[in-house]
Amino acid sequence: MKLTSTLSLLLTLSASAANRPLVFVFTGESNSGGIGRNAEATPAELAARPSVQILNLTNGLFTFEPLLLGQNNLRDHAGLEGYYAGCHGLELGLANAVEAGAFKGRKQVYLVKTGQGGSRIEQWAPEHQSGYWKKFDQRLAAAKRQVPANAQWVVWFSLGINDAIANTPIATWKQETLAHLKRIKKELPGAPIVMTQFQSMKRYAATDEALAEIAAEESGIFVVDSTGAGMEPDQNHWNYAGLKTVAQRMVETTEKAVGGK
Repeated sequence: MKLTSTLSLLLTLSASAANRPLVFVFTGESNSGGIGRNAEATPAELAARPSVQILNLTNGLFTFEPLLLGQNNLRDHAGLEGYYAGCHGLELGLANAVEAGAFKGRKQVYLVKTGQGGSRIEQWAPEHQSGYWKKFDQRLAAAKRQVPANAQWVVWFSLGINDAIANTPIATWKQETLAHLKRIKKELPGAPIVMTQFQSMKRYAATDEALAEIAAEESGIFVVDSTGAGMEPDQNHWNYAGLKTVAQRMVETTEKAVGGK
């Protein structure tokens, strides 16, 4: 009887762990916001997606609401305004994956978008005048007030292109990026950080190598290869199909990282 009770308790705890709510944080430069064309999305993809509850960044309340491309997925993101309001990022692939059952026991996840287009790593320092870290911190604080206390946080990170274009020395970029990622880990203990590489862009090999080194050196940090992901004509942004490719790889890496947590 005692053995049966113990086994039952373990099974209950295991099921409970597997059902911990997932809270995703997208952060970085413009690819973390995304310029995939909403016009290429299917009617189902353009409908409200209760499977992803996204933090509303402009209603003054920072409340969560169902993801709706073109309405609440690209707000207060520097550099992606006006024309790009008709675009999306990795959130579309995330919603599709959740609805396809990619995360065991989770039919709904939370999402906080914190990226800033055109940003370089130095602009994410807490003391920088851009205020990007302050906004990041503010959005996380708002989300923490609303999500369950046992939530499993996950960070999707895409940054490096603008520093490469600006010729930031790769050693400097790596050092500052690692420091930034450690700040994020301090804010979100136990959160895996999944980073995009840029193989599909074919000109950021040094950045890709630095990202791989960071993942190898720091626990809880992972990299996703972007080889074959479709590109916009500018060759610096993933397109509708490319974002789906990268998102799927990030989903798979995330699922392995969180497992039964």
